[in-house]
Amino acid sequence: GREISYLRSGREALLAVALDCKQDENPVLLMPAYCCWSMNAPFEKAGWDVVYYRLNTDLTVDLSYLEMLLERYNPSAVLTMNFFGIASTCQAVNRIKEFNSSITVIEDFSHCTFSIKDIFNERIDYYVSSIRKSVGVCDGSIILSREKLCVSVNPYTEGFSDSRVTAQSLKGQYAYSKSEEEKQTFLSMLRKGEETLNQFDAVHAISPIATRMLGLINGATIAYARRENMKHLVSLLKGKVRMPENMHLSYDGAPFSLPIIVNDQALIQKTLAENGVYAAVLWPLSEEAGRVCENSLYFSEHMLSIPIDQRYNWDDIEDMANIILKVVTK
Repeated sequence: GREISYLRSGREALLAVALDCKQDENPVLLMPAYCCWSMNAPFEKAGWDVVYYRLNTDLTVDLSYLEMLLERYNPSAVLTMNFFGIASTCQAVNRIKEFNSSITVIEDFSHCTFSIKDIFNERIDYYVSSIRKSVGVCDGSIILSREKLCVSVNPYTEGFSDSRVTAQSLKGQYAYSKSEEEKQTFLSMLRKGEETLNQFDAVHAISPIATRMLGLINGATIAYARRENMKHLVSLLKGKVRMPENMHLSYDGAPFSLPIIVNDQALIQKTLAENGVYAAVLWPLSEEAGRVCENSLYFSEHMLSIPIDQRYNWDDIEDMANIILKVVTK
């Protein structure tokens, strides 16, 4: 029973929600300290004051700290996130709504895009997810809202999606050719695309080509692949490589990636890449966020995100585990 909106990117989806639910001048948003800059920037762009809350060592919300902020700021909205599908937000959402039922709750479900039926909470007012990276489409994000958005949505931008498709095609070719020229070309095109998205100049609709690509996607198949890959990789690394608590909680959904915890993040990321495993850093934090939450700062400086999505099969996961064990445990 939700209105569904498809937009160009996760950043613009958050900007749309920030504009849609803004009722006061300089409203306050509470959000987790462990977050990407592209999560808080849309709200700041829309005139919100952002205040960070703390997380526990298992990535769930520090409820006592959240309650203190609710009392201090009486915020207009709170942003939540179920990190990696292991950090349920139900208790936090209940505390927020019990404190003041008129506070808007926005959940970023980018880590649970294909598990929305499992995690859906009626008390959450907006669900927002980027779908570009999770399903490999050229652009796209989704908003589930109680009512139709009252936000001006510009038509999709000519050329943006075409350029992204070309870049993704070249990236695919590079997997076979290892051509340095192709690599530099697709990296340059992808960087330009990110620069366009970083401007936050307006909210744009999803492109027709991304809409067609989404129509060909089987969510159940993707969820199954991610779930099995996660179980497989965890079983191979368990007891040998550090991971956040409660990774098994992600098995019921469609996990986003497998986070591992390492000592020398930069060196291990570089060495893994040299061996064909591309692990992202989630995420560099602002100084303010790092000051607020030492757990978030620790994750930011020690965590690497290992891909376990539908591009990989059983043998790929075996190879990936062997590389990780060789690099991380030596």
